[in-house]
This record gives sequence, structure tokens and C-alpha cells, in this order.
Amino acid sequence: MTRLIDLLLELKETSRAITKEEDDYLRRLGEEMARASNDAERWRILEREGLPSLEGFDLKPESREALLRLRRAAMN
Repeated sequence: MTRLIDLLLELKETSRAITKEEDDYLRRLGEEMARASNDAERWRILEREGLPSLEGFDLKPESREALLRLRRAAMN
């Protein structure tokens, strides 16, 4: 089964188009994130999907800040 971290790492190593299965997975994950009732719950979803930290990813500053906000909320 696909996990977000596995997909991100694979795409980082080999630039390619995502498959239909990966697209469906990302859509379902996005819907789950949208249904989450708060930022802490969103971070727990990302942790479940294998995102232990933000290190090693070349994120845009606004993306990094959004993910840090989720992580901080989960710690409170």
C-alpha cells in the first residue's frame, strides 16, 4: 500500500508523472485531511503516512510553515 512518504521520496529521486492509483490515494488523503477537525489530527494523519519530520525535503517556505503549524498543534 502506498504511503505519502514513500511516494514523496520516490518522486524526489525519479521525476515522473503519478499513476492513477497514486492520484486516487492522494485525493483520498486530501479528503481525509479536509475532514480532520483540527491541526493536531491533521499532523497525526501525516505521521501515520510516514512523515516523521520535515527534514530532507526542499519545501517552499509557506509549505514548511503550514506543516510546522500542524506539528506544533499536535504537541500542545
